[in-house]
Amino acid sequence: MPRYTIGVDIGGTFTDVVLLGDDGSVRTDKAATTIHDFAAGVIDAMAEAARGLGLSASELVAATDLVKHGSTVATNSLITRNGARVGLITTHGFEDTTLIMRAVGRVDGLPDEEIRAITTVTKPEPLVPPARIHGVRERIDAFGTVVVPLNEADVDAAATALIEGDAVDAIAISLLQAWRDPRHERRVRDRIREVHGNRTPFLSLGSDLSGVAGEYARTNTAVANAFVGPAVSRYLASLEGRLAELGFTGRILAMQGNGGLTGHERVAPISTLQSGPAGGMLASAFMSERLGHARAITADMGGTSFDVGVIDGGYWRYADEPIFDRFRILQPITDITSIGAGGGTIARVDEATRRLVVGPASAGAVPGPVCYGQGGTEPTVTDADLVLGYLDPAFFLGGRRALDLEGAREAIRTRIAEPLGLDVLEAAAGIVRIVDSKMSDLIRREVVKSGRHPEDFVLYAFGGASPVHAVGYARDLGVPEILVFATSSVFSAFGVASADIVRTRVATRTTRLPAPLDELDADLERLEGELLAEVAGDASAGDVTFRRYVTLRFQRQTSGEEVALPFARFSEGGLDALERVFLQQYAARYGEGVAYAEAGLELAGIRVDLVARVAKPELRPEAPVDRPTDATVARKGMRPAWFDGGLRDADVYDHDRLVAGHCFRGPAIVESRLTTVVVPPGSELTVDPYRNLRIRP
Repeated sequence: MPRYTIGVDIGGTFTDVVLLGDDGSVRTDKAATTIHDFAAGVIDAMAEAARGLGLSASELVAATDLVKHGSTVATNSLITRNGARVGLITTHGFEDTTLIMRAVGRVDGLPDEEIRAITTVTKPEPLVPPARIHGVRERIDAFGTVVVPLNEADVDAAATALIEGDAVDAIAISLLQAWRDPRHERRVRDRIREVHGNRTPFLSLGSDLSGVAGEYARTNTAVANAFVGPAVSRYLASLEGRLAELGFTGRILAMQGNGGLTGHERVAPISTLQSGPAGGMLASAFMSERLGHARAITADMGGTSFDVGVIDGGYWRYADEPIFDRFRILQPITDITSIGAGGGTIARVDEATRRLVVGPASAGAVPGPVCYGQGGTEPTVTDADLVLGYLDPAFFLGGRRALDLEGAREAIRTRIAEPLGLDVLEAAAGIVRIVDSKMSDLIRREVVKSGRHPEDFVLYAFGGASPVHAVGYARDLGVPEILVFATSSVFSAFGVASADIVRTRVATRTTRLPAPLDELDADLERLEGELLAEVAGDASAGDVTFRRYVTLRFQRQTSGEEVALPFARFSEGGLDALERVFLQQYAARYGEGVAYAEAGLELAGIRVDLVARVAKPELRPEAPVDRPTDATVARKGMRPAWFDGGLRDADVYDHDRLVAGHCFRGPAIVESRLTTVVVPPGSELTVDPYRNLRIRP
């Protein structure tokens, strides 16, 4: 029996697993996400994968060395506001920082239609109300000098009020200049533990999470980490316990939003935000390198959301200040933009305008789309896909779940078609056209924002629902090719399974260039030393390498561009090469001739990633084929489906019987156990040596 690495991605509707065997085998499966107990859904998905191998769950676990998992536990806790009861200790005089916010905080995280309704826009409800915010007297200046010593009597009074009076589950500690020198924050933490012992709640320090200046976003980060911390800790403990019950003796690694893994016991709860989509980005970077694609658009359509990212030159960007549940935080999170557009996205007729609206609300895993037969009454995108003939009601999840076609038809008829004066097929087609247009608009906006055009990219379509809609949302973008991977239905889990350990340190530095090179090198050495200390003793970490970046800007600018350092130390390469790289990157993004080098450059920040390779199997391609071959052997039948305004007969192919070199034109549908690929008329599909489906729209 091969030894396995298991990758897990907990989504809003399904929990996906990928099994990578050391013999090069890849096995995929999924199960419904169990919102009330996320670990249960993980075990269910593993059990389904084990059943496909003819094993019990305990037999599979016994043959597994690594379990790597990404989850939506933190995201779900924030979005639903089902988190801990949090208190905040901050510098005296700055107790209202999170309440005042920034001017943009009033609209942060809102969709465009809500921002335009200016009379109804309000600030978000704070995660910590004013009554649970306490100030302590202390002050360290921006250069790291103690100006006012920490008043420990204030600390004792604040902690006692929060723990004994307010019965908080967690305390966030964020002092004014702790990004420069964290000694006061650490002393607050230690003092609380000394006084309150085993009654000490979950503690979250801003300086442990971010070394970046900016008290508002840094305090938000500490508060959000405290808010989701207990829920994430409970989930991790539950997963560890359930795996132990099955006999697991290997290593558990948690996926982070920065695209890397960390030890189960070391993970900061807030760092797991966006960990699932980050897995998809990581898998995309892996495949783009393997397939030789310099630029790729990542398009992940699952049951709840549609996530878009951009890979350019094998590199993806981190969001400067990602927004979660309307709060800006300071964490190295992969730059992925999401909208409410998934298989479970609900369609409705707006009462005021009498127009068809799709999203952003979702039916989720429970009750799910009407066709799931779990009590859902609102028609969704999946219901429309079923009615239009794209999905086989008897073959959803490989036949494990029968879909209720008549129920989907009736929901669309009563909720959409009759109010709009349409027949059922026209109404279902309208749902699909609207959701496809929303996804297309998001892709175009994100690509243009990167300084490129969509036709410069290939498009990677993954997630359970994305292959159904890929040509629909990519048709007007001008992309030359769409790729649907053999693992597309569980692609984020595949990325998690193939991820390495990554730890990130970011530091604010405001330095005019040229600057003393030895001082800049000292910053790099300090960050690298801190990262090495974090992974010391981790037996699962292999060879360690560093990725180094700096944020540069022209003097008097308020925002900058992150640039990969072309050398390990400033003293080795000087600053001329770095300036050339920055000017080229700036011109590529904003246009030739807009760079103003005469203003001089300023270094605004340093980021260092430690990458520790984790042993993992490699994908093995099939033998390449010289010319396309007929795919009739994989054809399993024909059924009518909606294309170009009417029903047309489409050939249906079995994905498992397609091999390298097979080629056919649409209209066609490719079915696998976990997803469906729709190939409209005029599109051509070929199968490459990795059994990826390449569609030319």
